Amino acid sequence: MKIILLSDFYPVPEEHLLLHNLFEQGLRYFHLRKKNYTTDEMVAYLNKIPSQFLDRIIIHSHFHLVEEFGLKGVHFNKAYTVRHFMQDNSHTVERMREKYRHISHSVHSLSDIQNNDFPFDYLFLSPVFDSISNKGYNSQIKILTIKKFFKSEPDHVDVIALTGITAEKVNSIYHAGFNGMGLLGHIWVAYKENGNLENALEKFKKVKANIVQIQAVAPKVFG
Repeated sequence: MKIILLSDFYPVPEEHLLLHNLFEQGLRYFHLRKKNYTTDEMVAYLNKIPSQFLDRIIIHSHFHLVEEFGLKGVHFNKAYTVRHFMQDNSHTVERMREKYRHISHSVHSLSDIQNNDFPFDYLFLSPVFDSISNKGYNSQIKILTIKKFFKSEPDHVDVIALTGITAEKVNSIYHAGFNGMGLLGHIWVAYKENGNLENALEKFKKVKANIVQIQAVAPKVFG
C-alpha cells in the first residue's frame, strides 16, 4: 500500500527538517500544496529539498516547475480539473501522459470514482474518516459501503484514503480495499504545536509497520 504525505497549506516551523527525515525513512510520495504561494515562494521551498528527493514530489500548483525541478508530477482537484488544464493548454490525454510521469486527482464520492474516465495514477477519496486538521470536515461514507463498492468495481483506478488517517486506521483502510493512504493531520498537527521531530517520525514508522504486519498475515485479493 502507498503511504502518501500531504503538506500543510501554510508554512510550518522546521518543516523541511521533518520532511528530509521522512524521505530518509522511506517516504515515496509527497504532495506539495501551499495556499497562495507565489512562484518565487514555491521555488524557494523546492530549493530547500535535497535533489535526490525531488522526484518524489507531486505539486498542486505552479505546474511549470515540474520540468524545471524534475518533480514526480501534478495533482488536480474539482476547482481546477485535468480537463480544464487540457483545454487551457490544448493537450490531449496522450500528451498529458507524455508530459507528466504522475497525474492524480481529488474526489469526494464513490460516483466520482465510477464516472472517472481519465487514466489517473490514483484518486484521493475524502473524507473517509473525521478530519484531524479540519474540524467539522467529517466522514460521509461508511467503510463497509466503500468495501462493497471496490468489490463490485474491480477495475477502478487506484484510490487513496484521505482524511483522519492514523496508524490505528490502517487495518480498516487495508481491508476496505484502498490502494494506499494519505497522511496529513496525523503528522502535522502535533508537529506544528510542539516541533517534536521524534514523535512525528514515530507516527510515520508506526503506519509503515502496521501495513507490513497486516500484509504479512492477510494478503490483499482485490483493489
